[in-house]
Amino acid sequence: MGLSAKKREHVRELVSELQKIAGGCLHPDGRPKTFAEMENECIEIGDLVTNGLLTEQVAKRDADVPSSCCPTCGRVGKRLPDEPRLIETDRGEVGWNEPAYYCDHCRRSFFPSRR
Repeated sequence: MGLSAKKREHVRELVSELQKIAGGCLHPDGRPKTFAEMENECIEIGDLVTNGLLTEQVAKRDADVPSSCCPTCGRVGKRLPDEPRLIETDRGEVGWNEPAYYCDHCRRSFFPSRR
């Protein structure tokens, strides 16, 4: 699922704002930054943006899972409190609440996958 042309343009506008945070191609004392220094700043900013976006999307997602049937016996499970997880992504850690269920018949907890 790609971004629309309008959304891509908006991202390009945001890049101009992020450039102000990166600080350009000079150190505060006026020395020029190396390419590697500029690249590392851009990577750090990109990682922070990606992690922030993902964190907000996870927080807003609908936690209800459409199917709460036990994968062993197929009976409907009883909803338990979500299991908090910390997922290590390529761009940093993101908290995730995994929907949890319990099957009285099988006496087991299960975590239905979201598709």
